[in-house]
Amino acid sequence: MKKKYDIIQDRDDRKVSQEQYENKCGNIYECVMVIGQRMREIERRNSEEFEKVRNEFIDEKTDKEYKNEFIPDIDEEDLPVFPKAIRQSMNEMLNDELEWEYEDLTKLEN
Repeated sequence: MKKKYDIIQDRDDRKVSQEQYENKCGNIYECVMVIGQRMREIERRNSEEFEKVRNEFIDEKTDKEYKNEFIPDIDEEDLPVFPKAIRQSMNEMLNDELEWEYEDLTKLEN
């Protein structure tokens, strides 16, 4: 596995106000809930991807160099770096990339 991952610049100096989020949703609490749900989805996806790459790297190293229960040291340069999930979900909200809908509570009661 020769792939090296680029370090992602996770810096966003854009000033965002509460009113900008309120314009995207009905109110700020709705925005927080939608952004939080999206953030959990992103974190779950990133975690799965990270584990997959990490396990591939460990398997490759152990197959080549080690035959016992030893886990090699992993260089940080070999593993992927993901942008922060909260920043990514907030940017998706501001760029109108998120869609959400509500469950019909009358169907849940029956």
